[in-house]
Amino acid sequence: MKLRWFLLVIGVLLVLDTIVISTMSNLNLGVIMPAIIGVPLVIIAIFYPQFVLWQNASTLGKIVKWVLICGYSLFIIIMVATGIIIKVNGSKVPDKNADALIVLGAGVRGDRVSLTLKYRLDAAYDYLTENKNTIVVVSGGQGRGENISEAEAMKRYLVSRGIDENRIVMEDKSTSTQENFLFSKNILDEKFENGKYVYVTNSFHVFRAGLVAQKNGVSASGLSAKSVWYTAPNNYLREVVAVWLYWLLGRL
Repeated sequence: MKLRWFLLVIGVLLVLDTIVISTMSNLNLGVIMPAIIGVPLVIIAIFYPQFVLWQNASTLGKIVKWVLICGYSLFIIIMVATGIIIKVNGSKVPDKNADALIVLGAGVRGDRVSLTLKYRLDAAYDYLTENKNTIVVVSGGQGRGENISEAEAMKRYLVSRGIDENRIVMEDKSTSTQENFLFSKNILDEKFENGKYVYVTNSFHVFRAGLVAQKNGVSASGLSAKSVWYTAPNNYLREVVAVWLYWLLGRL
């Protein structure tokens, strides 16, 4: 009975996570994934007596049960192992004295940076303060609900914190991480030959962003920024799925 209640509590918490986060964010894979993992646990908990009897009914019942258990367990192990890889890569220290720092865009609300983007910019500010000769490319176009481009909002934020605007280069056309790197590379190739670059994004995104950078011919190390704590499970789950899609299908 303890196992039944444990499965029920964990499953319900995961489903509630999806429900709560969906009220604060657009519906995406990261928002849905906790429910995808949690619903089977809730179903097993509700029908636990039948589930136990089912394995005793026949050899086929036992086989089906253990196939389901092993399949689900393997799925969780793969998710956790990939999550650890993402976490470890998000903790690496970037190169110092880079020629340029690329800040990957995130949401802007009106003309103000979102909390996620603020964390990226704060990390960029610290790096630029310590590495005086590094310029910064703020990369991000204008999306729905944004009064200005993400690049413009980022530039204003960094200038308000004391970064010389002559060190800031705006790339305001990109609409994805791939375009962030591709368009920033086009700008930087005109300034540097074999330049040394660092990109800034939130910790959960560092690993996949590195894959995108490599795919687009950008050699750069990652600088990890803080993440919004209450969306961490959703962000990591989304990244795990996205990384596996790339490994299996070559798609980012």
